[in-house]
Amino acid sequence: MKNLIFFIILFIFSANAYSDHIWDLEKEYSVEIYSTIKSEKAIPIVKKWHKIAIKEWGNYGPLEIYLVGKNKKEAKNLEKDFCKRHIKLDKEWKAKLKSEGKKIFSGWKKKYDCANSNYKIFTQYADEGNAAVSTYFKDHLNYNFYTLIMSHKRPSPNEKDYAQVFLHEYFHVYQHSHVSDKCSDDRRKKCERNKKTTGEYEKRPWLMEGGAEFLSILLYSKTTKDFNYFKERMKWKLESRKKYISKYKMNLKEIVYGNDQNIAYDIGSWFVAFLIYHVGEDKFLLDFYNDLDTMGFEKSFEKNFNKSSDQYINEFNDFIKQSPKELFSLLN
Repeated sequence: MKNLIFFIILFIFSANAYSDHIWDLEKEYSVEIYSTIKSEKAIPIVKKWHKIAIKEWGNYGPLEIYLVGKNKKEAKNLEKDFCKRHIKLDKEWKAKLKSEGKKIFSGWKKKYDCANSNYKIFTQYADEGNAAVSTYFKDHLNYNFYTLIMSHKRPSPNEKDYAQVFLHEYFHVYQHSHVSDKCSDDRRKKCERNKKTTGEYEKRPWLMEGGAEFLSILLYSKTTKDFNYFKERMKWKLESRKKYISKYKMNLKEIVYGNDQNIAYDIGSWFVAFLIYHVGEDKFLLDFYNDLDTMGFEKSFEKNFNKSSDQYINEFNDFIKQSPKELFSLLN
């Protein structure tokens, strides 16, 4: 076990370590980019890394990319354009908006159907920054698509992390594209998509975010040949161990989206590194995700990794308790 990190690094950067995946690109999904960012850098960066992501993980969509700058008024206009465009694209969406507040689907009313003060699609990113992917795979929609949102801060287009975060978000598109279930916006109804992608109806971020984070850091480092970026980011993630041990008693599944979600991102990244070392990249990236839709999360996990998720987490916990010096001694 003490040699794990050394072999992970060899695995990542060896010429023979990374498989040349052959993806089914019969569906040449186009991507649309909409931007309020007053920067000549942002759009070329996004186009460049979108091509890199497609080459590595495949072409999934339809995908709409939104680059949201600091101007809240422009972000509001972006929301209006979004709503108008999708009313035209989807007759079901249009019918609902014409309902004048009458319930067409249980739990739904007109005021919740598109952007408004209670449901902010882009304006929150003008204030708060960050990035996200949203899946518009809904029971009440005929036209299904993804939105990938990148803001002007946390990170900004001038930072290295901007490209890595874009890759992180695109990997979520990859993950969601392997599950066909549609969900209701009525929160009283359980969403099978959530359970298939995260293991629980109340979404658990450990493998979903850990996978997106580790593989995006990996791909960015490999593409730029910036090995220090990889080491630095993975070292930073160990700072979450203390709270993982003290507050969550080393139970990755207990962490939900919210105030402590970054612990799941950080420790989950190390879990995915641990998992890939043992089973191989293709087992995680291809076999596990290809079986999700028919088998569900836990059955696909057990089939492809030969152990339950709880068993793997227990073994991982023995590994991650080692000191940073022990974990990184072979990298120096």
